[in-house]
Amino acid sequence: MKTLLRLSAALAILMTALPAQAGTQGRVTGKVTDSAGKPIEGVTVTVTTPAIKNFKLSTKTSSDGRYGLIVNDATLPYRIHFEKEGYVPVESEKKLSTVEIKTVDQTLLKPSEAPAGKGGSPGAAAAPSGNDQAALAYNAGVDLMNSGDKAGADAKFREAVGKNPDLPQGWQALTSLAYDRKDWAHVVEYGQKATDLDPTMTSLYGMMADAAAKSGDKKAAADFRKKFEDANPDTPEMLYNKGIEAFNKKKSKDAEDFLAKAVEAKPDFALAHYYLALSAMNNKHNAVAREHFQKYLELDPNGSEAGTAKELLPLVK
Repeated sequence: MKTLLRLSAALAILMTALPAQAGTQGRVTGKVTDSAGKPIEGVTVTVTTPAIKNFKLSTKTSSDGRYGLIVNDATLPYRIHFEKEGYVPVESEKKLSTVEIKTVDQTLLKPSEAPAGKGGSPGAAAAPSGNDQAALAYNAGVDLMNSGDKAGADAKFREAVGKNPDLPQGWQALTSLAYDRKDWAHVVEYGQKATDLDPTMTSLYGMMADAAAKSGDKKAAADFRKKFEDANPDTPEMLYNKGIEAFNKKKSKDAEDFLAKAVEAKPDFALAHYYLALSAMNNKHNAVAREHFQKYLELDPNGSEAGTAKELLPLVK
């Protein structure tokens, strides 16, 4: 059975939300118990559907072993996954209803209680495979990360990649933790492992570039920075950097164009408003300059450039 990987809010990984659909909502509820019938608190209950990529709802059971979830479209097929460290995870497919609450109770067994082969009790699962053990360790790391225990999370993520060295999410998490503690050499090492396994993890190139620069490796820093910029050409930060580069080269028109796109993408980007105002002022676009000086002062009235902005504002009236 494949164990699902959870995502940590602390690592800033976001899942796609689904729009509500009137009249198709469904509810699922139930109770999770052990082999003796006692409720199990803290079981992670995850609902997914093969019909929608990246869709996932998750909750934990309360002290009485109960849980409840609402899905937006009960007409789709769903999989319900039950998991807690120390128990064998279980997953099954369920058909929900748009008119009544679906009850799905579940018994979880400890590995020593799980049957070795076929013919076991209903709902029992085989012992976790190596990859499932890696996913369980990773998920435990996510829980520790979300609770603020970075040292504990680091140990669990190391356990995860030890059991499955091809787990990019584990290397990604280790990269972020290494960056947090300023362990520059491991930021580059772990980030390289993650991006080799999953080339879509391009956000790591920014951390790797910074780590290489702080380690004194200018060539590696430039290479990672180029990879990051190539993969993220239209982020507000990239547009801002291009605008500042053009501004410093006295290419005011290009600077104004890049910075205008930056504040369009991120309206609360205070410094981008300030330099957009300067670029517009150089281009004699006084109305634009006035608008963005004012916006800068509104967003950051005590900012590093607030004094200059207040001095220049009367000149573009």
